[in-house]
Amino acid sequence: MKYITTTVFIVFLFITCSKENTDNQASTTFQSDNAVAMDTAKIPLNDLGTGTFRGNVGGLYPGGLNEPSGTYASDLLRVSKLIIPIDTFGNSATKGFVVFISLGGSTGGQNMQALKNKTTGNTLTNPRLKLLKANTGAGMASLNSVMNPNDSYWGHVTQIITGGKSSYRQVQVVYLETDDSVRIDSWPGRANMTKNDLETTMRTLKFKFPNIKVLYVLGRTRSFGGKVGINEPAPYYLGWSCKWAIEDQINGVPGTEYKGTNPVAPMITWGFYQWADSLPRITDNFYCRSSETANGLHANETGLDTLSTRFQNFLLTDKYASIWYAKH
Repeated sequence: MKYITTTVFIVFLFITCSKENTDNQASTTFQSDNAVAMDTAKIPLNDLGTGTFRGNVGGLYPGGLNEPSGTYASDLLRVSKLIIPIDTFGNSATKGFVVFISLGGSTGGQNMQALKNKTTGNTLTNPRLKLLKANTGAGMASLNSVMNPNDSYWGHVTQIITGGKSSYRQVQVVYLETDDSVRIDSWPGRANMTKNDLETTMRTLKFKFPNIKVLYVLGRTRSFGGKVGINEPAPYYLGWSCKWAIEDQINGVPGTEYKGTNPVAPMITWGFYQWADSLPRITDNFYCRSSETANGLHANETGLDTLSTRFQNFLLTDKYASIWYAKH
């Protein structure tokens, strides 16, 4: 593809989500001062608003806002209305489906499975929805894998799609939750690197799924350390990566175009933003506590119910997502 580049990383241990190899996790940390390593208590993006983190304005969207605005909002509404049941060839079909697939590591896979359980047979949801979970653990679904169209991860995705009696052309909505595989924790280097990987992934998704309309990102929940090897501040920085990728698309950065004569990416937007600390967020009272995790990163039964319920409530009530997810 025109925009996809091959990058070779030196990785001590390749990790994204569990069930991941986490024994003796090595961390490569490039920092301008020792304060970066200690700076792990952050303010959630939606609570930060017009406030700043190291000179960077918060909010999920530009200007410290937590909702889409301007032309981007109008386009998101227009594109969301285009998400209708289609057949496996990508043609409009009354008995077709809206295929909503999740990609990435195991944390997102847990969330998608719980969401799928809450969606199936639910009288509030679109009966023509088909949810597919194509996540995998063992460090096999980092952004570095997903963004490479020739990576073995895509063989797994193909199995899930064909097993679900669907096709790549039938996929219109993607939920992506994963990080890159390199443990570089500097600021803003980490966030910028992951943003660039995310934008490459957007182009790969457009190549793989020709009828994709919207890509939802949720960032990641707060990590409480432990054996999983995914530690702060990387999960917090991932939220900034998602935010900046969205802003690049809004600002028309080359390689993120979603409209015009040669769109190369789907629209990227927020789902339910998942990062929070142990105190309830001011914005919506959501919080993350180690007691709701199984190993410091992956949610236990209680935490998973909270995350999937929050995500579903977003899909049912959001001005844009409810168009295709909710029953009308």
